Amino acid sequence: MQDYISACRLPMIRVNGVLLPKLILGHLPFLGESYQGELKNKEYAARFSKIENTISLMSFIVKEYGVTVFAASAYIEDNRLSKLYFQALKEAIDRTGINIAIIPCFRLPLFIGETPVDDYRRWLTYFQIEKSVCEEDELRKKYLTDPILLCRRGWKIKFESALKGHLKPYSPEEINKLSVNYSILSLELRKVMSFNPVLIELGSETDFLAMTGRLDVLSDIIEWLKINIDKPVAIGVHHAGMTVPLIEEEKIECSAYITPINKMGALMLPNKHKALEAIKAANKPIIAIKPLAGGRINPIEAFKFVFKEVKCELCMVGLASKYEAQKDIEIA
Repeated sequence: MQDYISACRLPMIRVNGVLLPKLILGHLPFLGESYQGELKNKEYAARFSKIENTISLMSFIVKEYGVTVFAASAYIEDNRLSKLYFQALKEAIDRTGINIAIIPCFRLPLFIGETPVDDYRRWLTYFQIEKSVCEEDELRKKYLTDPILLCRRGWKIKFESALKGHLKPYSPEEINKLSVNYSILSLELRKVMSFNPVLIELGSETDFLAMTGRLDVLSDIIEWLKINIDKPVAIGVHHAGMTVPLIEEEKIECSAYITPINKMGALMLPNKHKALEAIKAANKPIIAIKPLAGGRINPIEAFKFVFKEVKCELCMVGLASKYEAQKDIEIA
């Protein structure tokens, strides 16, 4: 079995001792997420419900282009495409003879007392915090028209309803009760450790911990991971303009930031300007995601922006076909 480093044919960058290729294969197309709407999502879900399609594309990308590190989500038992992704990954490793590495992303199981943190109340809390540093009407427009956010089913209607007072942001008293369920996190980690994780990504719930002043919880999670699995940890953020400076100021121990970077400013919060300002000032490596903004940006423009203008050295990109792989990887 050949290791992922010797099999890689792309420039590699060292992140806290771990070598990563310039391009990392994104996983969301394999899970039926296109960021282009329900019709395209159904097309992807149908395509990758046939495991041979997934194995074939994974193997092609590894053998033809030497992309040997893949992104991944947690292994979800009741999600057929999630299970198929890991089955296909195992088969692609066997067929190529290359021990493909993964960067699994884990959603943080945050609770207020016994109740899981609600996604819409969480986002409403972000809005309330960010409007103190942004013009409120512009921020509202960003939240309600961002093309990536609009791909969440019912996002605009539900968030508009939240803004009208049908939900409340989390109070300081509730935030003081914030905790993480380590039993859930431990179970999810165990399910992927039989693969080859080289970097662990903490999901964008980290934005919530940073922006509500609970970086102590984030530090505890990172320390727990260090003790239990001893892998470098990257922090996934959507609100880079707010979260990255807070983490840098508190000197939270992490190896990299994983965050959207694209010419459109899609999912770059609270706005493109503040996100780029924080990204460029960061003292840790940045791994760009959403470089094509869900297929809305020409690949030539997209990668020029990420690599040349922002000077980011690492990028994750989702590919749903051999044609996309040929086009995007060769351009990048």
